[in-house]
Amino acid sequence: MSSEVQAIVLQARLHEVSLTIKNGGHSYTGSSTTDTGILLDMAKMNNVHLDMEKEIMTVGGGALWGNAYKPLINARLNGWAVNGGRCPTVGIIGFLLGGGIGPFTRSLGMGCDTVTEISMVTADGHLVTVGENDPPHTNEGMLFWALRGGGGGNFGVVVEMKLKVLPLRGKECGVTAGRYTWLPDPKDDHRTLLNTMNRFYTMNWSDNMTIDTSWFSDTQVQEGALAVRFMVYYDGNEHDFGKEIHKAALDKDLERQINRRVLTEKSSRFFHETLVAQWDEETVRAFPSNGTFRIYSSFCFENNRDDFEMITTIVKEELEAFRRLFRAETNCLCQVTFIHSGGKASRKPRDATAFRWRDTVFHSYIMIQFRDKWLEKDMRGFLQKFKERLKPLSLTKQASFIAFPDASLGDDAYEKAYYGENRLKLQQVKRIYDKTNFFNWAQSIKVSRSGSAKRRREAERATENQEEEFSSGETIQPDKLTDQVAKARWENTFEPAPCEWLAIGGPEGGGAWLSGGPGGGGARLF
Repeated sequence: MSSEVQAIVLQARLHEVSLTIKNGGHSYTGSSTTDTGILLDMAKMNNVHLDMEKEIMTVGGGALWGNAYKPLINARLNGWAVNGGRCPTVGIIGFLLGGGIGPFTRSLGMGCDTVTEISMVTADGHLVTVGENDPPHTNEGMLFWALRGGGGGNFGVVVEMKLKVLPLRGKECGVTAGRYTWLPDPKDDHRTLLNTMNRFYTMNWSDNMTIDTSWFSDTQVQEGALAVRFMVYYDGNEHDFGKEIHKAALDKDLERQINRRVLTEKSSRFFHETLVAQWDEETVRAFPSNGTFRIYSSFCFENNRDDFEMITTIVKEELEAFRRLFRAETNCLCQVTFIHSGGKASRKPRDATAFRWRDTVFHSYIMIQFRDKWLEKDMRGFLQKFKERLKPLSLTKQASFIAFPDASLGDDAYEKAYYGENRLKLQQVKRIYDKTNFFNWAQSIKVSRSGSAKRRREAERATENQEEEFSSGETIQPDKLTDQVAKARWENTFEPAPCEWLAIGGPEGGGAWLSGGPGGGGARLF
């Protein structure tokens, strides 16, 4: 099918039609959907081939993590893993192009670190294959570097990847996993909550331990009371897990409940059942039938004690404020999620791949969800204030994870936030493989103005620099973001109903119809 992708790219470029790539469809900013141009849905390229002699898995450009886990499950290859995503419906290619943080990142490294070869259709329709054997300073070596953390939709259409299949701690150890939602008692003004979570976030956990947490205030649950959900993945058995949890000296009741709500199972069962059960809510949110609106902002935090004392206090205060402000509304949720990273992922230098923020121990994001569209302005304003309090505590005071993109980042800010000092080299790769900027979207990598040998050397040296703090980048203000996408869709793509339908309500009269009456597939308004 790669030849079909080549033909589509060539025709789109020839006719100057924009091209949007869809692999999985879990984009937080909706960048895998479009109302204009061509939507290239890779879904049918979901082939997966497992070669255990070489310990390599080959995946097609539209494969999801559920497709990748299936051969491991079917063959009962317990103790082996592909370093993939938590949610089985996430697209493999997009996940790895963004760097890839999964349940075993701390013990196996970044997902992109396990990639050995990538095949991609370029903007001029050529099929190129790059891999770990390409010298770093060649065009091919630079592209291989860029595709491991440089994000999707920037250089071409990836049609195939090869990944290492890696051993977990041991075939007999199994995987310990579970989920527990804690409703801390507010009677002490949540001092127990703050002390416990500060200890938790700054604990020097072993590489085998991964625990994600989500703080949330949901107007539909417990009247919006503050809650914290723990998602556990431990590369080892329940006994070893319990000893490590005990060392953390968490709240005693919380420790007991977490230990009660995990179990040890073989890894094939974990991939087949437990991941699905843990992330069923997130999967449902990704369905097109979900009618709620969602907005996001993200951060990269180290586990510094002083910082986290401020972070947890801010999160507590803002979630309580959300509860007060929107307590009379239905279907409103504010959630702050901390995705556990670090461990082995942090042991490669920042310039090893395009993924930059290896010092991050918790990739965090705020998600605000609401159903009524007239709440958008208030919700965006609330998110902006929340974000302004947390951003100074993120790496470089602005770092964000490209897999959790922030649509409010302005034109001068998003490349710094996602890629730091790697951005100049990414711009050079863009110039080599997409000089005319065919793959262009709201937050795509820019084309370097010069591709001279001098500029390439400067870009390479920049990747070795330590980032300076930068917090002065432009932010698109909430008023400008509010309703702009819906307005553009309405004005550019909606065909209004003929005047006579609106005036007399169709042949039967007595009502108004949306989009042309019953013959035009519309719906009666009244």
